[in-house]
Amino acid sequence: MSPRLEKLLPFVFEFAIFAMFYLIQLGTLYYYVYIGLTPLLFLLSSVYFKDVRGLIYKVLLNKDLIILISAIFIWLFIFAATNNGPLYVFETAYYPVFLEQFNFRFLIITFLRRRFSFGQSIVIQGVLYSIFYASYIFFYPTGYPGAFLELFIIDNFSMAIVYGVLYYFRKNFYLAATLHLSLYLISVFLPASLGWIPEVTTPV
Repeated sequence: MSPRLEKLLPFVFEFAIFAMFYLIQLGTLYYYVYIGLTPLLFLLSSVYFKDVRGLIYKVLLNKDLIILISAIFIWLFIFAATNNGPLYVFETAYYPVFLEQFNFRFLIITFLRRRFSFGQSIVIQGVLYSIFYASYIFFYPTGYPGAFLELFIIDNFSMAIVYGVLYYFRKNFYLAATLHLSLYLISVFLPASLGWIPEVTTPV
């Protein structure tokens, strides 16, 4: 691959991922397009980009994987014991957790590291993560997250920074994914009387 193409394609891939995610708001079909095609772009990135290819095995084949696997089993037990569908744990582990952690914490930070420091890359991916979830604001300006808009934006940005810092220290996204998964799943057990507060304060 030519150096020029290697610089251009990450923008193309990320634009496609963002576009597919935004289109989810238009119907269920686009949801399946997003969760089906995004891993294909991950695979292509891992094959064609030298920096991604050089890190992929170190990131994925890391001992911290056992932490995520343990968390999944614990949540499966909790959901089964409380008569909630255990399948939801696997669904959440794949989307949003895996798709977002692999993309934002691994791919995007790796791409950004071509020009920026690690710290700057973490902040920029936090901004991009907030833009990613701005689809709710774009399609439903008077709906979710409603009066909690500022909290929703701050939450997404701040948690993206936390996940990015965990990635920096651990050199993989498994600890960040474990936290992401747990915060997402715990919202199932929060009382409905809290309204949208759990939804906008739990990283999506």
